Amino acid sequence: MVSIAGTRTARVSVRKVAAFDPFMLVLIGVLSLFGLVTIWSATGGGVITPGSSVLRQAVYATLGVGAMFGLSQVNYRFLKTLAPVIYLGSILSLLSLLAVGTNISGSTRWIFIGPISMQPSEIAKLGVIIALAAFIDDRGDEMDSFVNFLISIAIVGVPILLVFTQPDLGTTGVFAAIWLAMMAMSATRMIYVLGVVLLSIPGALFGWQFLMHDYQKDRLLISFDPYRDYLGQGYNIIQAQITIGSAGWFGHGLTGGSQSEFELLRVKETDFIFAHAMSMFGFVGGLALFFTFMLLLWRMLRVVNVARDTLGQQLAVGITTMVFFHTFVNIGMNLGIMPVTGIPLPFISLGGTSLLVTLSATGILQSILMNHRKLGFQSR
Repeated sequence: MVSIAGTRTARVSVRKVAAFDPFMLVLIGVLSLFGLVTIWSATGGGVITPGSSVLRQAVYATLGVGAMFGLSQVNYRFLKTLAPVIYLGSILSLLSLLAVGTNISGSTRWIFIGPISMQPSEIAKLGVIIALAAFIDDRGDEMDSFVNFLISIAIVGVPILLVFTQPDLGTTGVFAAIWLAMMAMSATRMIYVLGVVLLSIPGALFGWQFLMHDYQKDRLLISFDPYRDYLGQGYNIIQAQITIGSAGWFGHGLTGGSQSEFELLRVKETDFIFAHAMSMFGFVGGLALFFTFMLLLWRMLRVVNVARDTLGQQLAVGITTMVFFHTFVNIGMNLGIMPVTGIPLPFISLGGTSLLVTLSATGILQSILMNHRKLGFQSR
């Protein structure tokens, strides 16, 4: 009996290891290393010192890789039991900004503990995905109930309100996109979702008129017409477009072009890191980076297809949507087709919390691949 049990355990372990997606791991590694090189270049290059941004990012990357492998070894179904605690912790971290948050450029999004900074909204994204996935899995076919639909709105609505008051319109959009994608894959009635989409139109008009500050309105409008304020709000958008347009086929090398080298392109290590990357490697490099993201998203969508239960599928949908939204909006605002909202480019932009959370999220995807077989299947 012991021998039979041991053989079955060994077979299960082999199956789980075989299910691990090495292609996703390679793509994440390529993007993360590319991000470190780009951050090093964007922050001046040269000798890497103990307090340099690229070294701090490398530390977060190391911690994130550890979290990714750690979470890949934990059955994702265990996250459901922790969902209430994770969600509550996410909300408390957002509330803590009201007391100890640091205001930078008009937004209170960060908590500093000595040399360590934390952005609670990044943590809350994954917390909401886990909480909403657990709720949808728990309700099952009862998600067609209007009451459960309203509860799903409340789950995502609380962090949206807290993030909106920071203010952080970009992250507000991330939460909305995650909710929409996960609800579309649930058993809820699409008429409810359609109703929310239609109501969002007058809601957006109300928010524009009564809730948004003048500087927020200007930032959105100038994103599409930067020459209205070419020395102010529109300056960096124009510089990003010049940087991309002047990069040529193969770019200017590791130092970047004149816009980067002479500090004409600002925040090039965060919001406009895609423009700086193109100044380094040109159109070919930008296309390769875009193609790498598309391959990664394809591998993530594969997890959605492979998952055999609602919990796994919902977790995969939420995580994939988060990465897609970040990628699409960041590249879009560098190209001038999306408003500048401060959304980081996954694995590339400087930001330790974002990198740590995104790497942790990919660990959950690997766990789904390794443990997706239906309960009871492994004991047959």
